[in-house]
Amino acid sequence: MALNIANQRVEEKAIQASKIQNVNKTAAVEIALDYYLAHHKLQQDKKAASRELNSLLDELASLPILDERADDEIIGYDNTGCP
Repeated sequence: MALNIANQRVEEKAIQASKIQNVNKTAAVEIALDYYLAHHKLQQDKKAASRELNSLLDELASLPILDERADDEIIGYDNTGCP
């Protein structure tokens, strides 16, 4: 399948990129698209992980409190941090 670049500025950028990387225009465009997609996939993955973490934190926050004591009191630490 062919890609027709009808925008002169985009074609000039493809030519510049191809010269910098010493490849043809098609390869330069492919490298640029691979980079773009990898970068944005990483961002998508981070957003998905953040949503999943927030969902888990919401679920944990909704659990009932079974013991009203302070955390240190439950664990048994004293004022010096010793059990």
